[in-house]
Amino acid sequence: MKVLKHEVLYRGKIFDLIRDTLEHEGHIFTREYVNYKASVCIIPFDGENVYFVKQYRHPTGKELLELPAGKLEEKEDPKECAQRELQEEVGFIPQKLTLLSKFYTVAGYSKELMYLYLAEDLKASKLPEDKDEFLTPIKMHINDALSLLKEGKIEDAKTIIGLFYLFTFRLSIRLT
Repeated sequence: MKVLKHEVLYRGKIFDLIRDTLEHEGHIFTREYVNYKASVCIIPFDGENVYFVKQYRHPTGKELLELPAGKLEEKEDPKECAQRELQEEVGFIPQKLTLLSKFYTVAGYSKELMYLYLAEDLKASKLPEDKDEFLTPIKMHINDALSLLKEGKIEDAKTIIGLFYLFTFRLSIRLT
């Protein structure tokens, strides 16, 4: 795959919109995509409960139940970002933070690479929230979280992925 032309169509506060003209085996075509910084998703787990945030997501027109998450600041280490986001959104700092996976959120139109962490041994530690985020922290027993997952009531992809990791790899719970 050869990039013939790279255009920034839009520069925004959160993401840029890119159009690349490509050549592959004599065929020339374009692809538009969102250039979004890398991000983190954290599964705060105290042994019995998972901590979520409920927040309004404008593109969906509703509030979603999500695991805490956020984008990396310039030159920020993903682990440091996970600790910061957890303090901002849920009010904990983990004494144990384990990288479980990293994945592209929507590879068809975004470069966003997300790091998934399991946060354990949680200690109270609150940082100020971002001024443009309106979050409600939610503490939920794992059985209730499992029920919501099985019932299809969790609609956020990163949260579904995170819960699958927690239930299958950490807790060895069969999801069927």
